[in-house]
Amino acid sequence: MTYKTFTKAPIISLKLQPVILFDGQQATLLEALEDKKVKIFSECRNGFCGACKTQVLAGEVTYIKEPIASLKQDECLPCCCIPKTDLSLNLSTEGVELIARPLCATAVKKKVLQSRTNQEAIQTNKSNLSISQRDTA
Repeated sequence: MTYKTFTKAPIISLKLQPVILFDGQQATLLEALEDKKVKIFSECRNGFCGACKTQVLAGEVTYIKEPIASLKQDECLPCCCIPKTDLSLNLSTEGVELIARPLCATAVKKKVLQSRTNQEAIQTNKSNLSISQRDTA
């Protein structure tokens, strides 16, 4: 019996704003960014010139073509790589449609409910304490 393993599609963020769910429909990170109308300059599209050099704020990429242009530790060439993990890039979000993160709303709702439950428990404990103090007086 063979099992398929499914991995979560990496989320690409620009200055920590989620923009793209990289689902492998695009050949490179550059194509994914261009599909979302992200303003990024590029020329050779093969890792030679370094024109698309972009600062990576968080995450990792995998190169599908080894870049020839020199890179710093925190840089990538979107023209010849794909995201390996969730990725945050130092690119402008101007004119870009940001994606909704339903998990964030769920997490906030959960925190609010937990807070209400904690407040109710505190009130119940205060009431019980008041009753026990009256009984001992």
